[in-house]
Amino acid sequence: MLASGFKGFTNASVTKLFMVAFSVHTFLSSIMDTRHTHHLQYTNLERHQYHKIITKNSVFSNSGSLLFGLLLLYQFRILERQRGSSKFICYIITIGILSSTFETLYIIITNSLNIKTIIPSGPYGIIASTLYLYYKTVPVSFTMKVLGITFSDKFFSYLLAFQLYLSESISTLPSLVIGIISGILYNLNILGIKSWRFPILIRSFFKKYIAPIVDTKKPRSLSIPTQNTNVPYRAQTTTPNEEYIKLLKDMGFKNEERIKRALIQSNNDPTRATGILINS
Repeated sequence: MLASGFKGFTNASVTKLFMVAFSVHTFLSSIMDTRHTHHLQYTNLERHQYHKIITKNSVFSNSGSLLFGLLLLYQFRILERQRGSSKFICYIITIGILSSTFETLYIIITNSLNIKTIIPSGPYGIIASTLYLYYKTVPVSFTMKVLGITFSDKFFSYLLAFQLYLSESISTLPSLVIGIISGILYNLNILGIKSWRFPILIRSFFKKYIAPIVDTKKPRSLSIPTQNTNVPYRAQTTTPNEEYIKLLKDMGFKNEERIKRALIQSNNDPTRATGILINS
């Protein structure tokens, strides 16, 4: 599978939070035998059960879908490391609202055409959108040939996605298409949705009370050295750190010269260097 630099959930606290939330909600729904009630259909709108538009995203409909969904989310933690936790959680919320809105419109339109449709419970739209973002922004680390066919390291993630959507037959197809459309709109920054952020008050609350619970500390060997802020920028070291070069290569950036330039520009700050590599 694709290497993504730090092991486990280091620098991926939002991914960890959502994986735990999806697992707990699915587990509780399974115990109470309510998983089949979380899907979305037109009768929910008629009964004013509007909460299901959002809550259906947090419960997988079966154990197989939960397993493949969690494996995919774990792979996607590289996107959080590239963008930072603050931007990533805003992305998840934005895409969740956008894909849920499109799914609701899909239900309404098909009902007006006398077509009965059901959107299965599960974050299928969010995962499809994130898969598109993963495809567009995460570079290929390596390729391999099997029986003359070339595969990239990202092939395993696509295979997991195929298995996830196959586990629900064709019922997840609308969510898959809607998720990809949502991802395209987000990537194009339609209406400036990329720039949306939580208010400072909410960010402060999350940082103070939630982040300490879900954060995974970085290994000591990869901690960012403290810089002397009294020394002019150009006077500070400009020799790229070998560990950070390896880290950025593991994250999918292949060109070593670009990595070195980014580290020099960021004064050996791997987080800033990642941003430079993504935007250059």
